[in-house]
Amino acid sequence: MSSRSRSPDTPLAIEVEMQSEKASALRRVASRLEALLVELAETEKALWGLSGQARERIVARHRELRAEAEKQRWYLIVQREAMGLRHHGDIYELYRLPGPVE
Repeated sequence: MSSRSRSPDTPLAIEVEMQSEKASALRRVASRLEALLVELAETEKALWGLSGQARERIVARHRELRAEAEKQRWYLIVQREAMGLRHHGDIYELYRLPGPVE
């Protein structure tokens, strides 16, 4: 197809490839965030009945996981912004972070 016969509404191949890459990046970040949320839930369960140093280690791990999940959620929002999506309430609803544990 020559450039003269292409409709102005038809995206260029490079535009299609760029959108595909943005979608792939979005999927990767969302998958990482989902995995972190699962690990956070498992860490919270591991706290039940623990005390002393064992509990302190799990609490420290929970703190690290929560910080990483918060960062990944922010990355997800940045990726969405790059795709032109401006409203992120659904992200905060879908990917709720648990509160800190002590």
